[in-house]
Amino acid sequence: MKTLASLLLSLLCFSAFAQKSDSTTTYYRIVRGIVEHNTELKSKKGIRNGYSETKNGRVIVAAGYYKDGERFGRWRFFNRKDTLEQVYNYTTKKLEYNLENERISVSFDSLEIGDKVVKPAKIGGVAYPMNFLFGMFNRPYEFRNATGKAKIDYIFSLDENGTLLKYEIKVESAMYNNAETIKLSRLRPEDFLFTPAKRNGKYVKSKLIYSCEVNFDNRQIIF
Repeated sequence: MKTLASLLLSLLCFSAFAQKSDSTTTYYRIVRGIVEHNTELKSKKGIRNGYSETKNGRVIVAAGYYKDGERFGRWRFFNRKDTLEQVYNYTTKKLEYNLENERISVSFDSLEIGDKVVKPAKIGGVAYPMNFLFGMFNRPYEFRNATGKAKIDYIFSLDENGTLLKYEIKVESAMYNNAETIKLSRLRPEDFLFTPAKRNGKYVKSKLIYSCEVNFDNRQIIF
């Protein structure tokens, strides 16, 4: 009798597992050159539900869960060195961890000594989400015959909610200086998402600036 009961229990467990497996399907798609592996319910085709993982080759870029097509809960983002760069909770809308980047600076309209500041951050980190934005920089013709180095500032102007209002790229060198405003119509919805800055506990407008340089000797941009 115990053997029969155990067999029935095993069959029930197998049936439950099969139903769970049959209810979902996985697929992948290529987004801006990296591969996104997603899960969806068979009853809700085309709507992401469940675990998702984005990879650049074998390196994990981002990992977390979707619910009815929206990210929810805690997502982890990694940089090119396979190091955890950021943890963002889409349910609480809180930045739980963000790796410091020496190339990033922040500007406020007004800041006084003693002010307590919370810096803005790009949701998803720098390594991949912002890298796509950096790619919008078109090297000017003047760079062809330039020597030495030039400084490039990628300037993201944000409102009190952390939404991108303006995107500028400024170039400074001994031979060439220019500022270009990127049309926001060229961006995707996720490109506009940053965590807002705070000054003395109040959300404020800010500018997040990523600075790098061009080495004209080898024609490389040093990020």
